[in-house]
Amino acid sequence: MKLSPCRLGLLAVVIAQLATNSVYCFSASNVPFKSSSGQGKSDDDGGSTSTTSKQEGGDSFIFRHFNNVATDIDDNLCPPSLKTILKNIRQLTHQGSDIRGSVVDHPRVGRLSRVSKAIDEQQLNDGIPALTPFAAFCLGHAFGQMVLQQTDSDNPTIAVGRDPRPHGSMLCDAFARGIQSVDGDRIRVVYTGVATTPSMYHFCRAGLCDGAVMVTASHLPIDRNGFKLFTRSQGGFTKHHVQQMNQLAADFAQRWHDVQGMLPPTSGGEGVFCNEWVDFLPLYASSLQAAICKEVQTTSTKPLEGLKIVLNSGNGSGGFFNRVLAGLGADVSASMHVEPNGDFPAGIPNPEKKEMIADTVAICEDVGADLGILLDTDADRSGFIVPVRDGDKTSYEPLNRNRLIALLSVIFSRTSPGCAVVTDSVTSEGLAQFLEDDLGLQHVRYLKGYANVIGKAQELTESGKANAEMAIETSGHCAMKENGYLDDGTYTAVKVIGLLAREKMTNNGADLLGLIAAMKEMPEEAEIRMNVSDGSLETMAGVFELARTSIETSCQAESMSWTLDTDNLEGIRVRTGNGGFFMLRKSLHDPLISLQIEAENREEARENVASPLLKLFQENESISNLMETQNLQDY
Repeated sequence: MKLSPCRLGLLAVVIAQLATNSVYCFSASNVPFKSSSGQGKSDDDGGSTSTTSKQEGGDSFIFRHFNNVATDIDDNLCPPSLKTILKNIRQLTHQGSDIRGSVVDHPRVGRLSRVSKAIDEQQLNDGIPALTPFAAFCLGHAFGQMVLQQTDSDNPTIAVGRDPRPHGSMLCDAFARGIQSVDGDRIRVVYTGVATTPSMYHFCRAGLCDGAVMVTASHLPIDRNGFKLFTRSQGGFTKHHVQQMNQLAADFAQRWHDVQGMLPPTSGGEGVFCNEWVDFLPLYASSLQAAICKEVQTTSTKPLEGLKIVLNSGNGSGGFFNRVLAGLGADVSASMHVEPNGDFPAGIPNPEKKEMIADTVAICEDVGADLGILLDTDADRSGFIVPVRDGDKTSYEPLNRNRLIALLSVIFSRTSPGCAVVTDSVTSEGLAQFLEDDLGLQHVRYLKGYANVIGKAQELTESGKANAEMAIETSGHCAMKENGYLDDGTYTAVKVIGLLAREKMTNNGADLLGLIAAMKEMPEEAEIRMNVSDGSLETMAGVFELARTSIETSCQAESMSWTLDTDNLEGIRVRTGNGGFFMLRKSLHDPLISLQIEAENREEARENVASPLLKLFQENESISNLMETQNLQDY
């Protein structure tokens, strides 16, 4: 093979780089990372097969690096394909404490440029960051490095689990292989199969592993997926930890590109590369059983006997909770969608989704249930359905959002008077009044995002500024101090079930909504989502700042009945009188702007919020050209 002067110059650069990066040593197969002995790939059915590497000569290494190189190198000697890959990793890791994207597969063999082509094609379609197997591989390597840095163990264990999405196995495999590429002789990777997000952290704190990753996109569309990360020493990863991962993953991607240049190995199909396939879930289930018995305050082995509970886990990961309830004596015969199914025939499980709520209400009405429980895909979020009795008539209503926060706060007002409750930014004016005036609690309204509210609660408690017993979002994400601030939808259900059982024993019946009857609720609640025209996060940020400035200016006008909430820490929140408000904020994960409205009725919401905002946006040409306001017009 003849090399042009350009290629000879590039070869000299790579040879010099190889000489300085002595960490890479090539075997006959040209794979720069040592693999562990006795490892294989674990199928979901528990079987395993050995893995081998294809033998290649040194000439093929040079050829694959420099064949057609003139079309893939810019003036700075950085291939455009590598730039695309590095930008993609940065986009995936700049969304907060979770890593999420739209799953994009790519060829399993060949040059890395094939990854960038797949990324480019996907982002032309919807603008959401692409989550590729190669990105998962690089992120797995970064996570493995961080676990090694944080643990004192000579041979740390990292657990990999997933929700039922079909592409979960592929991403688990790539992530696990990335972990093993750090030091396969030291790190032991175990695969749990389908699990829940809270169970993965529980495995860490129970000493079963030093780090854990949950492959899930929660309630997002079926084509999405992502990673939630935990270590025994740090707990759940924060935005700061994910930023560290970003740098480590990007550095690794560049080194892999410069030294290896080819796509990494893959198991294919349902195979997941690991040391062992494990079943840790029974340990977590037993911890929930013990917690329920403690909450009910009885020595009975069947503390839930006489309760009829409908669980709707939406074919996600949380169906195991049905067996927990049945084991404690509850009648769960009418529970629905409890078997994991990544096709989600009833829709993506989301406790806030109207269809999921309506389906659960219908079953509760049919069987006369005492409680309905709704879990999201990875079971770290929950909502509830409760009976409302009016004489001989019984109807059912959702217990979620502000209602759920209020009810859980009633529990803590009894067990920890005067404690603090940290919520996200979109809670109602009526909730704040109920918590502070009726329950005597300290309400701390903070930023949206479960990691944000949990972090704030931990900060307040650790500093001694407050005793934050609970951190909770209106979406149903809830973490309690007594449970190590673990965000856990099933543990939230434990608290509600315990209260229900105690109320039923002491009052010959249970009226959970009656416990929060003093909270003022606004009949009209709406969330309006407005996409940005080009589908980019950058445009979303720019449009939001324009809208914020316009709203702040309008609040100063005497003709407007708007009062700016200066205590608000996220987006922009405006009080409109009579307990009503609206809040405009950027989405945490998608290129859209969310408008939340609460008012006495729809007509009032239109007159005081929707119409003035629409006029404001239409008068600003930059906003009207870049943000789609059709949903606001339709409202």
